[in-house]
Amino acid sequence: MKLSLKIIIVVAILSGFLSIAQAHESRQPTGLIAPNSDWKYDDDGEVDAGWETPEFNDGTWGTATSPLGYGERYLNKPHLQKGQLDYYLRHQFTVKDRTAIPSLILRARYDDAFVVYLNGTELSRTHPLDGSALRAHEAKQFETFELPATALRNGVNTLAVRLVNAKSTSSDVVWDANLLVGDAIGTDPKPSAVKQGSKAEVAATHGIVRGPYLQNTTQQEITVRWRTNSPTRGRVDYWPAEGDERLFMQEPVPTTEHSVRLSGLQVAGTYRYRIAGTDPTYQFRTLPAAHVAAPTRIWIIGDSGTGNDNARAVYNAYRDFTADRQTDVWLMLGDNAYGHGTDQQFQNAVFNIYNPLLHSTCLWPAVGNHETYWANQDDNPLTKNQADPYLAIFDMPSQGEAGGVPSGSELYYSFDYGRTHFICLDSQVSDRSQGGPMHDWLKADLAQVSEQDYDWVIAYWHHPPYTHGTHNSDKERQHFDMRENFLPLLEASGVDLTFGGHSHTYERSILMHGHYGTSDTYDAAQHAVDAGDGRPEGDGSYRQGTHQKRGTIHTVAGSSGKKGSFRADHLPFMVENLSVLASVVVDIEGRALHVTTLGSQGEILDSYTLLKD
Repeated sequence: MKLSLKIIIVVAILSGFLSIAQAHESRQPTGLIAPNSDWKYDDDGEVDAGWETPEFNDGTWGTATSPLGYGERYLNKPHLQKGQLDYYLRHQFTVKDRTAIPSLILRARYDDAFVVYLNGTELSRTHPLDGSALRAHEAKQFETFELPATALRNGVNTLAVRLVNAKSTSSDVVWDANLLVGDAIGTDPKPSAVKQGSKAEVAATHGIVRGPYLQNTTQQEITVRWRTNSPTRGRVDYWPAEGDERLFMQEPVPTTEHSVRLSGLQVAGTYRYRIAGTDPTYQFRTLPAAHVAAPTRIWIIGDSGTGNDNARAVYNAYRDFTADRQTDVWLMLGDNAYGHGTDQQFQNAVFNIYNPLLHSTCLWPAVGNHETYWANQDDNPLTKNQADPYLAIFDMPSQGEAGGVPSGSELYYSFDYGRTHFICLDSQVSDRSQGGPMHDWLKADLAQVSEQDYDWVIAYWHHPPYTHGTHNSDKERQHFDMRENFLPLLEASGVDLTFGGHSHTYERSILMHGHYGTSDTYDAAQHAVDAGDGRPEGDGSYRQGTHQKRGTIHTVAGSSGKKGSFRADHLPFMVENLSVLASVVVDIEGRALHVTTLGSQGEILDSYTLLKD
C-alpha cells in the first residue's frame, strides 16, 4: 500500500510538471522581435511597390543586424548607404495565437523619423511626413511606443519600417528596435491638435515620475516634456490665461517619454496648461517680441547638481527672494548632475529639487565635465557623444528657433529675450579651437548682434576664463581655450557679462577688457575699464558709454550645490572672492542692469549695477 501510494504521488507530481511544461510551451513568448535581430533592408532610395505587405518578395534586399544605419560607431555592418532620404526595412516573426496579444510594444532607438506597418497596415508614425520640415532626431535612447495588435495574424507576420532622414546630407541614420507583447489598449494612434468642445478621448491617468518641464521656448512655440511610469498617449490641455478658448495637443502614440510641442501661440503670451488625466495646472509664457525691451529676471546657478540640502537651500533662498515675481530666464552653468551625469542623477539633482520652477520657466543649460562621466556608469553603447543623458533630457534651440544664428548643435546655441542676446558655449565636449565649428558659429552669431537691436549680451559656459577657486584658470586647458580663443570674439562684439562654474566658489571681476593671458600678465592700466565695485552706494555704478572703451564683467558662480576653498591667491581684478553657497539674480530694466548674489540663507553677498548711455 505504501509503495503504491508513493507511485501514485510520483506519477501525480510528474503529471503536474508535464502539464506546467506543456502550458508554458504553448504560451506566446512576450518577445516577438528580439534585440539585435536581422532586418532586411533596401537603401537605394527608391520605393518598391507593396514593400510593406507580407506578400512582397524581399529576397534581393540586403540583410543587417540591428542596430543598423550609418554614421555611428556602434552600428553593425553592413552599413546602410549614405545620401538617401528614405530607407525601407522588414522583419518577419511568427505568432501562435494572436488573440492572446492585446497590444504591441515597440521599443525603438531611431534617427530621424519612421513609419511602422504591420502586415501592410500603418500602425504609427513619429512625424506627419506631409512635406513639412522634419526636425533632426538623435538616437540617444530607446523610446517606447504602444501599438494596436488588430493587424496581427496567426502564423508569419511582417513588420515593415520606413526610416526617414531629415535631409539627404545627414551625417547619420539609425534603426534599433525590438517588439514585445503589451497590455490591452483602446486608443486610436492618430495625432491630435484641436480645439476642445466635442467629446475627445483623454488618455488614462498614468503616474508622472518626471516633470512636466518646459523646453525650447520661442515667441510662438514651447515644448512640454514629462515622463510616466508606463506607456500612455500623452496630451497637454492649454488655454490663454485671459480667455475662454480651450486647446489640446495629443501625442500620436503611447510612450513613457513625452514631448509635446505647442505652436501657434501668442507672442509674449501667458498660458495655463495641464497634463491630461492629472489635476494640477501650471503656467508658462512665450518669449517677448524680438528687439523690444522687456523687464527681465534671470536666475543663474552653477555646479548645482548635488541633489542635496545645499542645492535645496540655494533654491529656497531664491524662491523667498523672487516671491511672486516671475522668473523669465533660468540658466544652468554645467555640472548639473553629480557625479556622472546619469539619467537617475539628473532625476535626483534637477527634477526632485527645482519644482515648481520647472513647471513654469524654461531651463537653458550648459554642459559641464560631469555630464560626460555617465559612460563609466551606464550600460549604453552611445559613446560617440559624451553627454547623451544630458542631450536626451534637454531640448536646445540648435536651429535658431529662439533667435540668433542656427548652431546645428545642442551643445552650444543662442537665444533672445527681448533686447538681450544670450549665448551658451560648450567648454567640455566641442572643438574649442579657432576656426572650429563652434568658433565659426560664434563669429556668425555675434555678427548679427547690433546696438540697434540689442541692449545686452550675456554669455555663459562651464569653465570660466578666470578663476583661482577650486580650479586654476592659469593651469587648466579648458580655461585657456575659452579665454584665448573665444573671449576676444565676445569682447569685440560688446559682451557685457560672462558666467561660468567649475570652481565651487563665487568670484566677480571689475569691468575689464583685453586680458587673455595668465593672471601674471594682467595690467590694470591696460585692462581695467572701471576698477570700482560697481555699487551705486559704493564706488558708483559701472557705465558702458557710447564713445568709450567697452568692458565685460566676469563671474564664477559654481557654488550652487557645493562650496570649496581657494587654491591660489585671489586674482587681482576680482571684486569678490567667496567660499559660500550662492546663486546669481540679474534684473534688466531697459538700459539698466542690476545683479544680486544670494547666499543660501537669503543674505545678499554681492551686488552691482551696469548702465548704458
